Amino acid sequence: MGRHRQVRRHRAGVGDPMALYVSAAEAKQLLGIPDSLRIVEQAFAEYGRERVVSSVPSASYMLVQNEAPTMFWIKSASLRPLGAAGVFFGAQFGDYYFMVTDSRTGTMRGIVEQAWLTKRRTGTTGVVAARKLAGPNARVAALIGAGLIGEEVARVLPHAFALDDFRVASRTYEGASAFVERLKAQTGAPMRAVATAEEAVRGADIVITITLASEAFVKPGWLKEGAVLVSMGGVPEVEFGVLAEIDRLVVDDPDYALLKGDLATWVDRGHISQPAMKERIDADLGEVMCGAKPGRRSPSERILAIVQGMAVCDLATAVFLLDKAETEGVGQSIVVTPQMEIPALDKMQPRAQAISSGIQRRRPG
Repeated sequence: MGRHRQVRRHRAGVGDPMALYVSAAEAKQLLGIPDSLRIVEQAFAEYGRERVVSSVPSASYMLVQNEAPTMFWIKSASLRPLGAAGVFFGAQFGDYYFMVTDSRTGTMRGIVEQAWLTKRRTGTTGVVAARKLAGPNARVAALIGAGLIGEEVARVLPHAFALDDFRVASRTYEGASAFVERLKAQTGAPMRAVATAEEAVRGADIVITITLASEAFVKPGWLKEGAVLVSMGGVPEVEFGVLAEIDRLVVDDPDYALLKGDLATWVDRGHISQPAMKERIDADLGEVMCGAKPGRRSPSERILAIVQGMAVCDLATAVFLLDKAETEGVGQSIVVTPQMEIPALDKMQPRAQAISSGIQRRRPG
């Protein structure tokens, strides 16, 4: 991601320092799929090198008891080479935002709307994992899940693989067919709807699941040799018996993977203890991306990747968008008034090191 640089603040003429607000429509205009793939891959590699780039815990939740209860969540991350730190916050089924600050001073650089962007970033993350872990000459893909994030997977996947066959399954064949009709022309890929998840998965080189399933549906015996399965739903999607067939288990965030999704479900239902589950993880995606640990070791390995998204990818994408928006004169300026003088670095370091040591001692696991 390049060497450390001071995060610039948008200025409107010669007045006060300005932050920048980038809307969802502007983000969609500025972020192409090739850029999205590159940004997410680089962010994971940086995570692999730096290790301490996300909050502890990696996500916080708050349930607000409105007429219909609303779930809010917060995730944060920093990227030292970009001189940036930031916070993702929002309401489930509502609005999301990412605030970017200067990682040294905390001064706000900008806010990027996430309503569309979180879907693009999530879909891209699954494709990045698949591209890194797929076998050689992977040309048959299966997508289980025909929601909004599934749409982004469908748009991004053909940019990473030259596909001969792209199967889509959903809860109903009609839903999968409508999805294919809507997306086929946009992707240029040989998409086709199939009636069942089993029909989609059997024989596929790349399997991506992104559903709201209440029970696991990927069963033992379905995955071919050399396949990669990327489970993204944050719900039970893969039966526990599949784990015995898997040669490599890769996750994006080990702590978060044990909080929700397949691994958490297996632990909660007593199939495996949490320490044993954690021990079974072969690598995280950051370690694979930066080369610290191997991903695929042979063409015949079956690989399961649990990928639910990390704030470091949101941060890297938001910084890219703020930079590009500033260059192209896009976005709305916000006055930012510095609230205090930043102490000299030699005075900051001892306290920062003490705080960091305390956090590391309390880190889960």
